Amino acid sequence: MPVVDLDWRPYDSRGTRSKVREILTFGRVEYELCLEGGLYVIRRTDRRKKAVVVSETARGRYPDTMDAWKLIASGNAG
Repeated sequence: MPVVDLDWRPYDSRGTRSKVREILTFGRVEYELCLEGGLYVIRRTDRRKKAVVVSETARGRYPDTMDAWKLIASGNAG
């Protein structure tokens, strides 16, 4: 299966509290499946470079976000 490039953008907390549901770690990159204000979001924290970069993808309903989460967990997305 080819690797899928997800659309990552700067993380925006939108002023809501984040409830982390699951965490995946691949070396110095951490992925968190979060629930924020009724929407799910995947947050990526990248510590591979000097500056830590936090970004997000797949903000939306549970089924849509889980599709992206499963790709990340399988190693087929980044």
